[in-house]
Amino acid sequence: MVNLGTNLPGGAARGGNDPSGRRLTWFEAIAASPRPAVVDHSAGGDRIELSGRVLANWAAKTANLLDVEGHGPGSTILVDLPLGWKSLALLLGAARAGVQVRFATASSSAPAESGPVDLVVSGTPGAWSEHPADLWAVSPGTLQTSAADAELPSHALDYAAEVQMQADQCHLPLPGTSLPSLAESWENLPAPPPAEQGPEVTTEHAARHPTDDAGAALPRWSHRERGLVVAAAGGRLDRATARAVVETWDRGHPVVLVPEQDTDLSGASARLVDAERLGSQSR
Repeated sequence: MVNLGTNLPGGAARGGNDPSGRRLTWFEAIAASPRPAVVDHSAGGDRIELSGRVLANWAAKTANLLDVEGHGPGSTILVDLPLGWKSLALLLGAARAGVQVRFATASSSAPAESGPVDLVVSGTPGAWSEHPADLWAVSPGTLQTSAADAELPSHALDYAAEVQMQADQCHLPLPGTSLPSLAESWENLPAPPPAEQGPEVTTEHAARHPTDDAGAALPRWSHRERGLVVAAAGGRLDRATARAVVETWDRGHPVVLVPEQDTDLSGASARLVDAERLGSQSR
């Protein structure tokens, strides 16, 4: 197990007060929680756990890095990332910085379709090397894994290396709305027109990317009584998943990533969920 969490004595739950009686903001409440906020079972076989404090620490560093690089309220960042603990920490940092977030889905992650954005944050930075926006490269895996281990475009910033040099506390003004309300304005890139989608999908592709009767992708997460289960294998961070994640954090519950392609969990992943004590499905 790789434990990135640190317990805080006397930590406050969501919606609690600090010792002076002042009501905590949503970011302070996450930072004060001693409980897991993200548990990632999909990262190369390790169980990676971030407490609320450590998740908020990564988010504060991310918000500071965004600020240093000139991105704040009024900026739009494009997130082109697989599901993983780093992408979730970066997402919370974007919320803390108050930037607008767009998501590149599997069917629309092409530079020509990105629209006007100020920053692209990608796990495959080479695909965006010609894009005019600033570019951050995000590697998967543990803290020691750097995007510099792969060939990067010359102008790309290595997120994992740069973010750890930022301050642990963020003193930027907090966006004046709740975390779920911030997520309401986030959006996916539009899917390309039907004529540009290429040949019909194969049976194997359809099995890996199930859709509803209207052709929309089915959610790859499920709410539990005490947390959220997210099927991470092959999945990407999109608007629906991001909203489910921040709503879960807002309730003070953990997000658990499992090495599955959908939430019809295998026996092994079902046992992981049981071990995390998330309870039964709530909706």
